[in-house]
Amino acid sequence: MYPTVADVLATPSVQAGDPRVRAGAEGLDRPVRWVHVSEIANVAGTLEGGELLLSTGIVATDPGADLAAYVTALREAGASGLVVELGRHLPALPEPMVRTARRLGLPLVELRRTVRFVEITEAVHARILDVEHERLRFTQQVDQVFTTLTVEGGRVEEVLAQASALGGHPVVLEDLSHHAIAFSDTTRAGEVLRDWESRSRLAVAGAETAVAGPERWLCTPVGPRRGRWGRLVVPLAVAESDADRVVAVLERAAATLAITRMLQGEGLDVALDAHGGLLRDLLAGQVTDERAMSARLRAIGLRAGRAYAVLVLAVGSPGAPSAEVDQAALDAAAATARAQGRGALTGITAPGRIAVVFSCPADTDEPAAVRSFLAALADHPRLPAGLVAAAATPATRLTGLAAALEEATHVADAVAANPGHQRVHRTRDLGARGLLWSLRADPRLQQFTELQLHPLLSHRAQRHGEEPGLDLVGLLRSYLAANGNVAVLARVLHLSRPAVYARLKRLSDVLDRDIADAETRLSLHLAVLAHDQAARVTG
Repeated sequence: MYPTVADVLATPSVQAGDPRVRAGAEGLDRPVRWVHVSEIANVAGTLEGGELLLSTGIVATDPGADLAAYVTALREAGASGLVVELGRHLPALPEPMVRTARRLGLPLVELRRTVRFVEITEAVHARILDVEHERLRFTQQVDQVFTTLTVEGGRVEEVLAQASALGGHPVVLEDLSHHAIAFSDTTRAGEVLRDWESRSRLAVAGAETAVAGPERWLCTPVGPRRGRWGRLVVPLAVAESDADRVVAVLERAAATLAITRMLQGEGLDVALDAHGGLLRDLLAGQVTDERAMSARLRAIGLRAGRAYAVLVLAVGSPGAPSAEVDQAALDAAAATARAQGRGALTGITAPGRIAVVFSCPADTDEPAAVRSFLAALADHPRLPAGLVAAAATPATRLTGLAAALEEATHVADAVAANPGHQRVHRTRDLGARGLLWSLRADPRLQQFTELQLHPLLSHRAQRHGEEPGLDLVGLLRSYLAANGNVAVLARVLHLSRPAVYARLKRLSDVLDRDIADAETRLSLHLAVLAHDQAARVTG
């Protein structure tokens, strides 16, 4: 950060001159990029902006000088201020000079004692060079951070988080409809995203980075010049001393988002990627404020409701990544919601898991809305095969979405781990399988399963001269599936009843238990379900 005019006036070398601000006090916070000693009237043509001029007042003593024009030219050239040393040749600043500086807001300072200008320039230039070194280091840091994100295909929320951290201000990504599809600072969502769309429409900016609107937002377009698809916004006034740093970060972040989208294909829906970030924040418990969540949803462009349907679509087993399949399921879900006119929050929450949240007029309307959505989704041509849809208990508050997402994810995981079971959409439908899935990591369940099935598992490993193809674990599984009905089991196994009875006797002998006993059968059934579930997860 460059020193301001006020910082320069506070240095000992300037204070020795007994400085007095005669005009432009409101501009003392302007940055000083260089200190320039000049005694010529047309110096404005040599300035680049941000210079603080030091003068002994020779121009002011020239009878033919137009002092109003001189001061105006300095202001138009971007000078940070003018410091004039008084003396015998110039006992006081001319009134036209002071009056013009006041009108233009240009800091005008008189030094009432003689000073050595070289001491001022040395002190200030040393500080400026330190700033330039820091700027170079900062530029290198910004370049490294965003180059890494570009190469690694960083998500939208990662890019915005880095932009906010480097620039020191919240950053919002909005689309061309002025929907805030991603936001870097979830802790201030209620404040920053309040009435976002209406406020954003007042901040009209062009094709370049600019300050716009009554709130002085800093805006940077995102996307190629002939294909803009959004913009990054710092939704507050940025101090002039910070502007260069924030602009550099914002433009580099915009370039990263644009390049990432091009590399991943123009079909990449950045809004859906951002929705996924919000859904992951919910699952991680990072959104706990009702007002903030409401502001975020409204800023995204989603309608509020008295209830919210929460679905999780499972594609494959938990943790088995398939980016193409996940993207196909996400696109299908988003397209279905749009076709039905639902403002849905849709995103990937984990590999193989896609969450969908949309509002309903009331919780009693949720079941019909879910059925309608799933029926339409089933007809989508890009929907992956074998997809499982799980629905949570409808949430009646936005802060309840986190628990609902956890519930739906649990249902989806449990059902996906038990293929062949009926399509389950609700927690109540899971029954014993859901309970066992919840307890799958509990050592006590593992011990129970091992104790119940150990004789059969050991028998499978040993196979002491048994008839070929005899699998007692598989026989028990089929027996339980037939609900103990020997006639049904005989048809399933394509065996005669006497042959089935013989095998069941062998099964009872190895277990050393009466498999016809209801409680025994219950214990064995739970053990088989837990065993099969664990085998599918680990296998």
